[in-house]
Amino acid sequence: MDSTTHTILSTAMLFVAYKVGRHFGYRDGLVDVWASLLSVFKAKKMVINEKDELIITDKNGNERKIN
Repeated sequence: MDSTTHTILSTAMLFVAYKVGRHFGYRDGLVDVWASLLSVFKAKKMVINEKDELIITDKNGNERKIN
């Protein structure tokens, strides 16, 4: 294998690894952020409505507006 082919192949593999890492890292990061927010507010459900208000539903079914 000559150096040009090796460079093209290794660069392509690094690009694919980067894209896969970004995709799965982003998904896992979002899950962790939402799980942390739910535990901080001791909530079962969080909803952001059309007016950009954050509505939290706790484990007893009580709703409250945060902002």
